[in-house]
Amino acid sequence: MPPHSSSHLRRNAAAYCVLLVGLLLTAASAAYVQQSIHERRLHRFDGAVHDGVLSLLQRLELNQSLLQGVHGLFTGSRFVTRDEFDAYLESLELNRSFPGMEGIGFTRWIWPKDVARYDAKVRSGQESGHPVWPPGPREAYTAIIMMNPLDARTQRGLGFDMLTEPHRRAAMLRALGTRRQAATHKVRLIQGWEDAAGRVGIVIFIPVYTRTGALPPPAPPTENLRGFVYLPLAMEDLMSELRFIGFQETIDLEVYDGPEVRDDALLYASSLPASRGVPVFQQDVKIPVAGQTWTLRFNARQSFIAASTTEQHGTVVGAGLMVTLLLFFITRSQVRARTAAEAANTEQQRLTGEARDAVQVRDDFLSIAAHELRTPLTNLKLQLQLLYRQLRGEEPLDVEKLAQRVQSCERQTSRLATLVDSLLDVSRLARGHMELNLEPVDLDELVREAVRRFETEARTAGVQVTVDSPAPVTGQWDRMRLEQVLTNLLSNALKYGHGAPVDVRVRSDETQALVEVEDHGIGLPAEDAQRIFGRFERAVSSRHYGGLGLGLFITRQLVEALGGHISVASTPGQGATFTVVLPLSGPRAVA
Repeated sequence: MPPHSSSHLRRNAAAYCVLLVGLLLTAASAAYVQQSIHERRLHRFDGAVHDGVLSLLQRLELNQSLLQGVHGLFTGSRFVTRDEFDAYLESLELNRSFPGMEGIGFTRWIWPKDVARYDAKVRSGQESGHPVWPPGPREAYTAIIMMNPLDARTQRGLGFDMLTEPHRRAAMLRALGTRRQAATHKVRLIQGWEDAAGRVGIVIFIPVYTRTGALPPPAPPTENLRGFVYLPLAMEDLMSELRFIGFQETIDLEVYDGPEVRDDALLYASSLPASRGVPVFQQDVKIPVAGQTWTLRFNARQSFIAASTTEQHGTVVGAGLMVTLLLFFITRSQVRARTAAEAANTEQQRLTGEARDAVQVRDDFLSIAAHELRTPLTNLKLQLQLLYRQLRGEEPLDVEKLAQRVQSCERQTSRLATLVDSLLDVSRLARGHMELNLEPVDLDELVREAVRRFETEARTAGVQVTVDSPAPVTGQWDRMRLEQVLTNLLSNALKYGHGAPVDVRVRSDETQALVEVEDHGIGLPAEDAQRIFGRFERAVSSRHYGGLGLGLFITRQLVEALGGHISVASTPGQGATFTVVLPLSGPRAVA
């Protein structure tokens, strides 16, 4: 190496070191930014998937609620005429409120010995409908006798025996076995009729029994069976109004019938395979649909990357080179600026996470509240419509039937009031506005009164509730709030006790009182023992057990406001014991 070159390197060693360090830092920063961009894209894709799944579930639930309401129409009336059926469905504005629905109908159950007589009545005009088809001997028959809307296309289905189509038959038999809504596998909605190229979709069935209902085992599930209300859903229409970020623009959706992705199980595809290319992100989500499982496959196209492309990568590289040239002069200031930037980034991520969690809690609550409030509202609307028709009818009024329907309206109104009271209690607790009215209260008497209020519900569920209280227990408490605590615990015991006995024990010593409510039902895992006392928390799925997930949260807040504490001991499958401990002298005795 020439002497002048060696001297140059020695003189500029620090500068070259700064240059080398700057280039390394620039390369590392570029890689970091690239990774951050990738993670943001993935998070954006996950958010779109979540919104898509939620939107589809809400649309399915809306249609299933309609089917449940029509089932209530048939269950609440001994005989539903076609005019009543059409008037009820027209009042719901199906085209606007229930997109994706091909129509809704009722198919009658007919035993082989009754087929000839039924066909004869139809042909003679004594009974509306259409003769059963296709012909042939079978163990049982069904015939579509009502359908709405009834047009030139759907009218061809009148009289069709859906038991002759394997997928529909399987769903109908499953509905009989479970007494719940049951969906078919992938079917052609007009398969077996003249139009063999019917649209792809599913059909959901619910069995309808006479007013006495289905008899318990060992009676066959077809005992007292009148038929089925059914709801065909065309996938093309169901998905046409689906909305979430990027759908059909940068994100494709495929829906498969079953837990696996198979070409023959494809229910819906938002685009043709040739137009998709290789997906940059892909995610499969399984959802339940009336006893079946659907697999949703979300694919992000290359255009999804282009839509979220930023100039950050080029900016970081350019800025890094500039900083490298100036790093010798501003090293310390850059270190301080970098530290401040990292702190700001960390704070921003924390605030973003908190906001995301708050939005998730809001969305979960709105979904649960909408479901819980919709159920009594739908039933209440149905009963009022039936009551209105009976009052406007020409036939003499049936006082007993009027009383039953008014009583049903009162029950649904009480349920709505209870749900609203729970929300108001949560609001008061959150603002710290819960006021206590302390007075001497006999806990033994209060427990027995609460148990008496549940006598009818317990008798209906076949549950025996026993109270073990050897002596009166008097303390300074708020009677109304303590009643609310006992009501929530007894209600939970009856709901999750599965018909097993419920034991209530009251004990006390010189300073405190103890109440134990023990059921012998499904129980809960140890890891859920504290979680279930949180807001909107539940230990079981809301699909099988209703409620807002607020009962135990409010119970814990009230017990603590009274100066006590609540705990639970449980073993899965063996029940749960909730224990409330309260100071006899009231909440002021607790520091």
